[in-house]
Amino acid sequence: MKWLELIESFEIKNRGGEGNPEVSDIIYDSRLVTRGSVFVAIPGFNVQGDEFINGALKKGAVAVISENRQPDCTVPWIQVSGTRRMLGTFAGKLWNINFDAMVTVGITGTNGKTTTTGFYYNLYKHIYGSKASWMFSTVIYELGDRTEDALRTTPEASDLLRFIGTAEEKPKALTMEVSSHALELHRVEGFLFDIAVWTNLSQDHLDFHGNMDTYYNAKKKLFQNNIKSNGIAVINIDDKWGKKLVADMSGIKQVTYGFSDDADLKIVSSKTEWSGTEIDVTFKEKQMHFRSHLAGFFNVYNMAALVTGAASTGVSEADVQKCFDSTKSIPGRMERVDIPAEFSVIVDYAHTPDALESVLFTAGKLTSERVICVFGCGGERDKVKRPLMGDVAAHNCDESIVTTDNPRSEKPQKIIDDILDGMPLDFPHYVIPDRRKAIKKALQIARKGDSVIIAGKGHEPYQEINGVRHHFDDREVVIEVYKEMEPVSEKK
Repeated sequence: MKWLELIESFEIKNRGGEGNPEVSDIIYDSRLVTRGSVFVAIPGFNVQGDEFINGALKKGAVAVISENRQPDCTVPWIQVSGTRRMLGTFAGKLWNINFDAMVTVGITGTNGKTTTTGFYYNLYKHIYGSKASWMFSTVIYELGDRTEDALRTTPEASDLLRFIGTAEEKPKALTMEVSSHALELHRVEGFLFDIAVWTNLSQDHLDFHGNMDTYYNAKKKLFQNNIKSNGIAVINIDDKWGKKLVADMSGIKQVTYGFSDDADLKIVSSKTEWSGTEIDVTFKEKQMHFRSHLAGFFNVYNMAALVTGAASTGVSEADVQKCFDSTKSIPGRMERVDIPAEFSVIVDYAHTPDALESVLFTAGKLTSERVICVFGCGGERDKVKRPLMGDVAAHNCDESIVTTDNPRSEKPQKIIDDILDGMPLDFPHYVIPDRRKAIKKALQIARKGDSVIIAGKGHEPYQEINGVRHHFDDREVVIEVYKEMEPVSEKK
Protein backbone atom coordinates (compact mmCIF):
# COMPACT_ATOMS: atom_id res chain seq x y z
CA MET A 1 0.00 0.00 0.00
CA LYS A 2 1.20 3.50 -0.81
CA TRP A 3 1.76 6.03 1.98
CA LEU A 4 -0.86 8.51 0.76
CA GLU A 5 -3.46 5.73 0.51
CA LEU A 6 -2.65 4.57 4.04
CA ILE A 7 -3.17 8.00 5.64
CA GLU A 8 -6.17 8.93 3.51
CA SER A 9 -9.32 9.67 5.54
CA PHE A 10 -7.45 10.03 8.86
CA GLU A 11 -7.59 13.25 10.84
CA ILE A 12 -4.14 14.82 10.47
CA LYS A 13 -2.99 17.88 12.42
CA ASN A 14 0.16 18.59 10.35
CA ARG A 15 2.17 16.90 7.64
CA GLY A 16 5.45 17.30 5.85
CA GLY A 17 8.05 15.65 3.66
CA GLU A 18 7.76 14.65 0.04
CA GLY A 19 7.11 11.40 -1.75
CA ASN A 20 4.64 8.54 -1.73
CA PRO A 21 6.64 5.45 -0.74
CA GLU A 22 5.38 1.89 -0.68
CA VAL A 23 4.58 0.79 2.87
CA SER A 24 5.40 -2.75 3.97
CA ASP A 25 4.69 -2.63 7.72
CA ILE A 26 3.62 -0.55 10.72
CA ILE A 27 6.26 -0.60 13.49
CA TYR A 28 6.31 1.07 16.93
CA ASP A 29 9.64 -0.43 18.13
CA SER A 30 12.60 1.11 16.28
CA ARG A 31 14.65 -2.04 16.87
CA LEU A 32 12.23 -4.00 14.68
CA VAL A 33 12.10 -1.55 11.77
CA THR A 34 12.78 -3.04 8.35
CA ARG A 35 13.06 -1.30 5.00
CA GLY A 36 9.66 -0.01 3.91
CA SER A 37 8.22 0.33 7.43
CA VAL A 38 6.26 3.25 8.78
CA PHE A 39 7.59 4.12 12.24
CA VAL A 40 4.95 5.14 14.77
CA ALA A 41 6.45 7.17 17.64
CA ILE A 42 4.49 6.25 20.76
CA PRO A 43 4.85 8.23 24.00
CA GLY A 44 6.15 5.91 26.74
CA PHE A 45 6.14 5.95 30.52
CA ASN A 46 9.89 6.55 30.71
CA VAL A 47 11.04 7.45 27.19
CA GLN A 48 9.37 9.07 24.19
CA GLY A 49 9.05 7.41 20.82
CA ASP A 50 10.30 10.55 19.07
CA GLU A 51 13.76 9.85 20.50
CA PHE A 52 14.02 6.80 18.24
CA ILE A 53 12.95 8.37 14.93
CA ASN A 54 16.51 8.84 13.63
CA GLY A 55 17.37 5.25 14.49
CA ALA A 56 14.26 4.05 12.67
CA LEU A 57 15.17 6.08 9.58
CA LYS A 58 18.67 4.58 9.52
CA LYS A 59 17.10 1.12 9.50
CA GLY A 60 14.92 1.92 6.49
CA ALA A 61 11.72 3.54 7.76
CA VAL A 62 10.04 5.31 4.83
CA ALA A 63 7.59 7.48 6.82
CA VAL A 64 6.88 8.63 10.39
CA ILE A 65 3.70 9.07 12.42
CA SER A 66 4.08 11.14 15.60
CA GLU A 67 2.11 13.23 18.05
CA ASN A 68 4.56 16.08 17.38
CA ARG A 69 5.69 18.06 14.34
CA GLN A 70 8.80 16.70 12.63
CA PRO A 71 10.03 19.61 10.43
CA ASP A 72 13.55 18.16 10.14
CA CYS A 73 12.40 14.69 9.14
CA THR A 74 13.87 13.47 5.82
CA VAL A 75 10.87 11.26 4.94
CA PRO A 76 7.10 11.93 4.76
CA TRP A 77 5.55 12.45 8.19
CA ILE A 78 2.23 13.26 9.78
CA GLN A 79 1.25 14.59 13.19
CA VAL A 80 -1.84 13.02 14.77
CA SER A 81 -3.51 13.00 18.17
CA GLY A 82 -2.95 9.73 20.03
CA THR A 83 -0.49 7.55 18.11
CA ARG A 84 -1.07 4.58 20.41
CA ARG A 85 -4.81 4.85 19.94
CA MET A 86 -4.47 5.01 16.15
CA LEU A 87 -1.82 2.28 15.83
CA GLY A 88 -4.36 -0.50 15.37
CA THR A 89 -6.48 1.51 12.95
CA PHE A 90 -3.52 2.19 10.66
CA ALA A 91 -2.44 -1.46 10.87
CA GLY A 92 -5.95 -2.70 10.17
CA LYS A 93 -6.05 -0.61 7.00
CA LEU A 94 -2.59 -1.70 5.85
CA TRP A 95 -3.35 -5.40 6.31
CA ASN A 96 -6.93 -5.06 5.01
CA ILE A 97 -8.42 -6.82 8.02
CA ASN A 98 -12.07 -7.85 7.62
CA PHE A 99 -13.54 -8.66 11.02
CA ASP A 100 -16.80 -9.76 9.41
CA ALA A 101 -14.91 -12.67 7.84
CA MET A 102 -14.21 -14.28 11.22
CA VAL A 103 -15.91 -15.04 14.52
CA THR A 104 -14.15 -13.03 17.22
CA VAL A 105 -14.35 -13.41 21.00
CA GLY A 106 -12.79 -11.05 23.55
CA ILE A 107 -12.66 -12.08 27.21
CA THR A 108 -11.92 -9.75 30.10
CA GLY A 109 -12.05 -9.96 33.89
CA THR A 110 -9.68 -10.51 36.79
CA ASN A 111 -9.91 -14.30 37.02
CA GLY A 112 -10.98 -17.02 34.60
CA LYS A 113 -9.85 -15.31 31.40
CA THR A 114 -7.28 -17.91 30.36
CA THR A 115 -9.51 -20.94 30.94
CA THR A 116 -12.52 -19.35 29.28
CA THR A 117 -10.35 -18.31 26.34
CA GLY A 118 -9.13 -21.90 26.06
CA PHE A 119 -12.72 -23.15 26.00
CA TYR A 120 -13.76 -20.82 23.17
CA TYR A 121 -10.58 -21.61 21.23
CA ASN A 122 -11.26 -25.35 21.45
CA LEU A 123 -14.92 -24.85 20.55
CA TYR A 124 -14.07 -23.14 17.28
CA LYS A 125 -11.17 -25.52 16.71
CA HIS A 126 -13.73 -28.30 16.71
CA ILE A 127 -16.14 -26.39 14.44
CA TYR A 128 -13.69 -24.88 11.91
CA GLY A 129 -10.57 -27.04 12.20
CA SER A 130 -7.27 -26.61 14.03
CA LYS A 131 -5.71 -24.22 11.51
CA ALA A 132 -8.73 -21.93 11.36
CA SER A 133 -9.12 -21.30 15.12
CA TRP A 134 -6.65 -18.83 16.65
CA MET A 135 -6.02 -17.79 20.23
CA PHE A 136 -4.12 -15.06 22.06
CA SER A 137 -3.80 -15.83 25.77
CA THR A 138 -1.55 -15.27 28.76
CA VAL A 139 -0.12 -18.76 28.20
CA ILE A 140 0.51 -18.91 24.43
CA TYR A 141 -0.49 -17.56 21.03
CA GLU A 142 -2.02 -20.24 18.80
CA LEU A 143 -1.83 -19.03 15.19
CA GLY A 144 -3.20 -21.81 13.05
CA ASP A 145 -0.24 -23.98 12.10
CA ARG A 146 2.24 -22.36 14.48
CA THR A 147 2.56 -21.13 18.04
CA GLU A 148 4.31 -18.13 19.56
CA ASP A 149 5.34 -17.53 23.16
CA ALA A 150 3.01 -15.06 24.85
CA LEU A 151 5.12 -12.00 25.64
CA ARG A 152 2.09 -10.30 27.20
CA THR A 153 -1.56 -11.22 27.69
CA THR A 154 -2.74 -8.99 24.83
CA PRO A 155 -0.20 -7.99 22.14
CA GLU A 156 -0.02 -4.50 20.66
CA ALA A 157 -2.68 -3.88 18.03
CA SER A 158 -0.23 -3.70 15.12
CA ASP A 159 1.32 -7.04 16.11
CA LEU A 160 -2.09 -8.69 16.42
CA LEU A 161 -3.17 -7.46 13.01
CA ARG A 162 0.16 -8.33 11.37
CA PHE A 163 -0.24 -11.94 12.52
CA ILE A 164 -3.59 -12.05 10.71
CA GLY A 165 -2.64 -9.96 7.69
CA THR A 166 0.48 -11.96 6.82
CA ALA A 167 -1.01 -15.42 7.40
CA GLU A 168 -1.40 -17.62 4.34
CA GLU A 169 -4.56 -19.11 5.81
CA LYS A 170 -6.65 -16.52 7.62
CA PRO A 171 -8.45 -17.49 10.84
CA LYS A 172 -12.16 -18.21 10.74
CA ALA A 173 -12.33 -17.72 14.51
CA LEU A 174 -10.14 -15.71 16.85
CA THR A 175 -10.35 -15.75 20.64
CA MET A 176 -8.30 -13.50 22.90
CA GLU A 177 -7.83 -12.45 26.48
CA VAL A 178 -8.21 -8.70 26.74
CA SER A 179 -6.41 -7.29 29.75
CA SER A 180 -7.21 -4.01 31.48
CA HIS A 181 -3.74 -2.76 30.51
CA ALA A 182 -4.50 -3.54 26.87
CA LEU A 183 -7.77 -1.62 27.02
CA GLU A 184 -6.23 1.36 28.79
CA LEU A 185 -3.30 1.42 26.35
CA HIS A 186 -5.48 0.96 23.22
CA ARG A 187 -4.00 -2.42 22.19
CA VAL A 188 -7.35 -3.57 20.80
CA GLU A 189 -8.25 -0.25 19.19
CA GLY A 190 -10.10 -0.97 15.98
CA PHE A 191 -10.68 -4.60 16.95
CA LEU A 192 -14.32 -5.75 16.86
CA PHE A 193 -15.80 -8.76 18.64
CA ASP A 194 -18.88 -10.90 18.06
CA ILE A 195 -18.81 -11.96 21.70
CA ALA A 196 -17.37 -9.93 24.59
CA VAL A 197 -17.20 -11.85 27.88
CA TRP A 198 -17.05 -10.43 31.43
CA THR A 199 -15.86 -13.06 33.92
CA ASN A 200 -15.54 -11.06 37.19
CA LEU A 201 -13.63 -8.25 38.83
CA SER A 202 -11.59 -8.43 42.04
CA GLN A 203 -8.57 -6.60 43.39
CA ASP A 204 -5.54 -6.67 41.09
CA HIS A 205 -3.38 -4.21 39.14
CA LEU A 206 -4.19 -1.31 41.44
CA ASP A 207 -0.54 -0.28 41.11
CA PHE A 208 -1.51 0.68 37.54
CA HIS A 209 -5.16 1.68 37.87
CA GLY A 210 -5.13 3.25 41.33
CA ASN A 211 -8.56 2.10 42.52
CA MET A 212 -11.32 -0.37 41.71
CA ASP A 213 -13.53 2.17 39.93
CA THR A 214 -10.73 3.05 37.50
CA TYR A 215 -9.95 -0.65 37.05
CA TYR A 216 -13.62 -1.31 36.26
CA ASN A 217 -13.81 1.58 33.81
CA ALA A 218 -10.78 0.22 31.95
CA LYS A 219 -12.44 -3.19 31.58
CA LYS A 220 -15.73 -1.59 30.54
CA LYS A 221 -14.08 -0.12 27.45
CA LEU A 222 -14.24 -3.53 25.78
CA PHE A 223 -18.03 -3.32 25.85
CA GLN A 224 -18.19 0.36 24.98
CA ASN A 225 -15.84 0.34 22.00
CA ASN A 226 -15.15 -3.14 20.67
CA ILE A 227 -18.41 -5.03 20.09
CA LYS A 228 -19.73 -5.48 16.55
CA SER A 229 -23.07 -3.88 15.78
CA ASN A 230 -24.68 -7.34 15.90
CA GLY A 231 -22.44 -8.64 18.69
CA ILE A 232 -23.34 -9.60 22.25
CA ALA A 233 -22.00 -9.05 25.75
CA VAL A 234 -21.82 -12.19 27.91
CA ILE A 235 -21.78 -11.07 31.55
CA ASN A 236 -21.42 -12.87 34.89
CA ILE A 237 -24.33 -11.33 36.80
CA ASP A 238 -23.30 -12.94 40.10
CA ASP A 239 -20.28 -10.64 40.13
CA LYS A 240 -21.19 -7.26 41.65
CA TRP A 241 -19.18 -5.42 39.02
CA GLY A 242 -20.83 -7.55 36.32
CA LYS A 243 -24.22 -6.46 37.63
CA LYS A 244 -23.05 -2.85 37.42
CA LEU A 245 -21.87 -3.45 33.85
CA VAL A 246 -25.34 -4.75 32.91
CA ALA A 247 -26.84 -1.48 34.09
CA ASP A 248 -24.14 0.73 32.57
CA MET A 249 -24.28 -0.98 29.16
CA SER A 250 -28.04 -1.29 28.81
CA GLY A 251 -27.85 -0.06 25.23
CA ILE A 252 -26.12 -3.17 23.88
CA LYS A 253 -27.33 -6.75 23.49
CA GLN A 254 -26.56 -8.66 26.70
CA VAL A 255 -26.83 -12.25 27.84
CA THR A 256 -26.11 -12.92 31.50
CA TYR A 257 -25.09 -16.07 33.35
CA GLY A 258 -24.86 -17.14 36.99
CA PHE A 259 -26.70 -18.81 39.86
CA SER A 260 -28.91 -15.74 40.18
CA ASP A 261 -32.58 -16.13 39.29
CA ASP A 262 -32.13 -13.01 37.12
CA ALA A 263 -29.54 -14.72 34.91
CA ASP A 264 -30.49 -15.51 31.30
CA LEU A 265 -28.46 -18.71 31.58
CA LYS A 266 -29.09 -19.96 35.09
CA ILE A 267 -26.68 -22.40 36.72
CA VAL A 268 -29.10 -24.77 38.46
CA SER A 269 -26.55 -27.08 40.06
CA SER A 270 -22.89 -28.01 39.91
CA LYS A 271 -20.54 -30.74 41.07
CA THR A 272 -16.76 -30.65 41.16
CA GLU A 273 -14.24 -33.43 41.84
CA TRP A 274 -10.56 -33.91 41.10
CA SER A 275 -11.66 -35.74 37.95
CA GLY A 276 -13.72 -32.85 36.62
CA THR A 277 -16.69 -30.51 36.92
CA GLU A 278 -20.35 -30.91 35.98
CA ILE A 279 -23.01 -28.23 35.57
CA ASP A 280 -26.74 -28.21 34.93
CA VAL A 281 -28.09 -25.04 33.37
CA THR A 282 -31.27 -23.66 31.88
CA PHE A 283 -31.39 -21.27 28.93
CA LYS A 284 -34.61 -20.15 27.26
CA GLU A 285 -36.47 -22.87 29.16
CA LYS A 286 -34.11 -25.54 27.85
CA GLN A 287 -32.27 -27.69 30.38
CA MET A 288 -28.70 -28.74 29.57
CA HIS A 289 -25.99 -30.77 31.27
CA PHE A 290 -22.25 -30.50 30.62
CA ARG A 291 -19.13 -32.13 32.02
CA SER A 292 -15.53 -30.86 31.86
CA HIS A 293 -12.22 -32.51 32.72
CA LEU A 294 -11.19 -29.39 34.67
CA ALA A 295 -11.48 -29.36 38.46
CA GLY A 296 -12.40 -26.41 40.63
CA PHE A 297 -15.59 -24.56 41.51
CA PHE A 298 -14.42 -21.52 39.55
CA ASN A 299 -14.65 -23.67 36.42
CA VAL A 300 -18.42 -23.76 36.93
CA TYR A 301 -18.40 -20.08 35.91
CA ASN A 302 -15.84 -20.59 33.16
CA MET A 303 -17.98 -23.36 31.66
CA ALA A 304 -21.12 -21.22 31.96
CA ALA A 305 -19.36 -18.34 30.17
CA LEU A 306 -18.75 -20.61 27.20
CA VAL A 307 -22.20 -22.20 27.20
CA THR A 308 -23.85 -18.76 27.31
CA GLY A 309 -21.91 -17.39 24.37
CA ALA A 310 -22.29 -20.58 22.36
CA ALA A 311 -26.02 -20.98 22.98
CA SER A 312 -26.63 -17.31 22.19
CA THR A 313 -24.94 -17.65 18.79
CA GLY A 314 -26.57 -20.89 17.68
CA VAL A 315 -23.82 -23.38 18.53
CA SER A 316 -25.24 -26.81 19.30
CA GLU A 317 -25.21 -28.47 22.71
CA ALA A 318 -23.27 -31.37 21.19
CA ASP A 319 -20.51 -29.08 19.88
CA VAL A 320 -20.16 -27.45 23.29
CA GLN A 321 -19.76 -30.83 24.99
CA LYS A 322 -17.16 -31.87 22.40
CA CYS A 323 -15.24 -28.71 23.30
CA PHE A 324 -15.28 -29.67 26.98
CA ASP A 325 -14.24 -33.23 26.07
CA SER A 326 -11.21 -31.95 24.14
CA THR A 327 -10.06 -29.54 26.87
CA LYS A 328 -8.02 -31.86 29.06
CA SER A 329 -6.22 -29.15 31.00
CA ILE A 330 -5.19 -25.49 30.92
CA PRO A 331 -1.46 -25.01 31.70
CA GLY A 332 -0.93 -23.69 35.20
CA ARG A 333 -4.62 -23.62 36.06
CA MET A 334 -5.46 -26.14 38.79
CA GLU A 335 -2.86 -28.34 37.10
CA ARG A 336 -1.95 -31.57 38.89
CA VAL A 337 1.72 -32.51 38.83
CA ASP A 338 2.32 -36.19 38.11
CA ILE A 339 4.51 -37.59 40.89
CA PRO A 340 4.19 -40.99 42.62
CA ALA A 341 3.12 -39.55 45.98
CA GLU A 342 0.26 -40.34 48.35
CA PHE A 343 -0.67 -36.67 48.32
CA SER A 344 -1.73 -34.33 45.50
CA VAL A 345 0.32 -31.41 44.17
CA ILE A 346 -1.53 -28.65 42.30
CA VAL A 347 0.05 -25.69 40.49
CA ASP A 348 -2.18 -22.69 39.89
CA TYR A 349 -1.71 -19.14 38.62
CA ALA A 350 -3.80 -17.68 41.48
CA HIS A 351 -2.12 -14.39 42.34
CA THR A 352 -5.05 -12.34 43.63
CA PRO A 353 -6.90 -12.73 46.95
CA ASP A 354 -10.09 -13.82 45.18
CA ALA A 355 -8.34 -16.37 42.97
CA LEU A 356 -6.32 -17.82 45.85
CA GLU A 357 -9.46 -18.15 47.95
CA SER A 358 -11.24 -19.99 45.11
CA VAL A 359 -8.36 -22.42 44.60
CA LEU A 360 -7.98 -23.16 48.32
CA PHE A 361 -11.76 -23.51 48.74
CA THR A 362 -11.87 -26.04 45.94
CA ALA A 363 -8.87 -27.95 47.28
CA GLY A 364 -10.45 -28.05 50.73
CA LYS A 365 -13.64 -29.60 49.37
CA LEU A 366 -11.69 -32.28 47.50
CA THR A 367 -9.03 -33.09 50.08
CA SER A 368 -9.52 -35.65 52.85
CA GLU A 369 -6.67 -34.35 55.03
CA ARG A 370 -4.71 -31.06 55.10
CA VAL A 371 -4.32 -28.32 52.49
CA ILE A 372 -0.79 -26.87 52.39
CA CYS A 373 -0.27 -23.68 50.39
CA VAL A 374 2.99 -22.32 48.95
CA PHE A 375 2.61 -18.74 47.73
CA GLY A 376 4.11 -15.26 47.52
CA CYS A 377 3.37 -11.95 45.81
CA GLY A 378 5.01 -10.19 42.88
CA GLY A 379 7.28 -7.22 43.38
CA GLU A 380 6.52 -3.78 41.91
CA ARG A 381 2.83 -4.62 41.77
CA ASP A 382 -0.26 -3.90 43.86
CA LYS A 383 1.07 -3.84 47.44
CA VAL A 384 -2.37 -3.50 49.03
CA LYS A 385 -3.28 -7.08 48.14
CA ARG A 386 -0.27 -8.61 49.92
CA PRO A 387 -1.74 -8.74 53.46
CA LEU A 388 -5.05 -9.76 51.91
CA MET A 389 -3.31 -12.78 50.39
CA GLY A 390 -1.90 -13.64 53.81
CA ASP A 391 -5.36 -13.40 55.35
CA VAL A 392 -6.90 -15.59 52.63
CA ALA A 393 -4.27 -18.28 53.16
CA ALA A 394 -4.76 -18.25 56.93
CA HIS A 395 -8.51 -18.76 56.62
CA ASN A 396 -8.58 -21.29 53.78
CA CYS A 397 -5.75 -23.75 54.30
CA ASP A 398 -4.19 -25.68 57.17
CA GLU A 399 -0.58 -24.61 56.75
CA SER A 400 1.31 -22.16 54.53
CA ILE A 401 4.81 -21.62 53.28
CA VAL A 402 5.33 -17.99 52.37
CA THR A 403 7.98 -17.51 49.71
CA THR A 404 8.92 -15.35 46.72
CA ASP A 405 6.99 -15.00 43.47
CA ASN A 406 8.57 -12.63 40.95
CA PRO A 407 10.27 -10.12 43.28
CA ARG A 408 11.55 -8.07 40.36
CA SER A 409 13.61 -5.21 41.86
CA GLU A 410 12.01 -5.35 45.32
CA LYS A 411 13.59 -7.04 48.32
CA PRO A 412 11.91 -10.44 48.74
CA GLN A 413 11.81 -10.14 52.51
CA LYS A 414 9.94 -6.82 52.28
CA ILE A 415 7.25 -8.47 50.14
CA ILE A 416 7.03 -11.40 52.55
CA ASP A 417 6.72 -9.02 55.52
CA ASP A 418 3.80 -7.31 53.80
CA ILE A 419 2.09 -10.68 53.34
CA LEU A 420 2.68 -11.65 56.96
CA ASP A 421 0.97 -8.45 58.12
CA GLY A 422 -2.31 -10.12 57.14
CA MET A 423 -1.55 -13.52 58.65
CA PRO A 424 -2.24 -14.23 62.35
CA LEU A 425 0.91 -15.02 64.31
CA ASP A 426 -0.52 -18.31 65.57
CA PHE A 427 -1.36 -19.61 62.11
CA PRO A 428 0.98 -22.53 61.20
CA HIS A 429 3.39 -21.26 58.59
CA TYR A 430 6.99 -21.23 57.41
CA VAL A 431 8.88 -18.38 55.79
CA ILE A 432 11.27 -19.68 53.12
CA PRO A 433 12.26 -16.96 50.60
CA ASP A 434 13.95 -19.43 48.22
CA ARG A 435 11.01 -20.72 46.15
CA ARG A 436 12.67 -24.02 45.30
CA LYS A 437 13.39 -24.72 48.97
CA ALA A 438 9.85 -23.67 49.85
CA ILE A 439 8.39 -26.18 47.40
CA LYS A 440 10.70 -28.89 48.72
CA LYS A 441 9.61 -28.17 52.29
CA ALA A 442 5.96 -28.48 51.31
CA LEU A 443 6.57 -31.89 49.74
CA GLN A 444 8.53 -33.02 52.78
CA ILE A 445 5.79 -32.20 55.27
CA ALA A 446 2.91 -33.46 53.09
CA ARG A 447 1.31 -36.71 54.22
CA LYS A 448 -1.09 -39.21 52.73
CA GLY A 449 -4.36 -37.53 51.72
CA ASP A 450 -2.96 -33.98 51.80
CA SER A 451 -3.05 -31.48 48.96
CA VAL A 452 -0.15 -29.13 48.25
CA ILE A 453 -1.21 -25.99 46.38
CA ILE A 454 1.64 -24.03 44.76
CA ALA A 455 0.10 -20.70 43.80
CA GLY A 456 1.06 -17.53 41.98
CA LYS A 457 3.08 -18.46 38.93
CA GLY A 458 1.15 -21.26 37.25
CA HIS A 459 2.35 -21.69 33.67
CA GLU A 460 5.21 -19.17 33.95
CA PRO A 461 8.59 -20.80 33.19
CA TYR A 462 10.65 -18.07 34.86
CA GLN A 463 11.29 -16.11 38.02
CA GLU A 464 12.11 -12.43 37.57
CA ILE A 465 14.75 -11.12 39.98
CA ASN A 466 16.43 -7.71 39.63
CA GLY A 467 15.40 -7.34 36.00
CA VAL A 468 16.60 -10.80 34.95
CA ARG A 469 14.31 -13.71 34.13
CA HIS A 470 15.75 -16.99 35.42
CA HIS A 471 14.29 -20.27 34.24
CA PHE A 472 11.94 -21.54 36.94
CA ASP A 473 8.86 -23.69 36.39
CA ASP A 474 6.93 -24.76 39.49
CA ARG A 475 5.87 -27.99 37.77
CA GLU A 476 9.42 -28.93 36.83
CA VAL A 477 10.71 -28.06 40.29
CA VAL A 478 8.11 -30.30 41.97
CA ILE A 479 9.25 -33.28 39.90
CA GLU A 480 12.94 -32.52 40.43
CA VAL A 481 12.84 -32.04 44.19
CA TYR A 482 10.55 -35.02 44.74
CA LYS A 483 13.08 -37.23 42.97
CA GLU A 484 16.02 -35.92 44.98
CA MET A 485 14.46 -36.03 48.43
CA GLU A 486 13.34 -38.74 50.79
CA PRO A 487 9.83 -37.66 51.82
CA VAL A 488 9.47 -37.40 55.56
CA SER A 489 6.50 -36.99 57.85
CA GLU A 490 6.98 -33.89 59.94
CA LYS A 491 4.67 -32.17 62.33
CA LYS A 492 5.03 -28.57 63.28
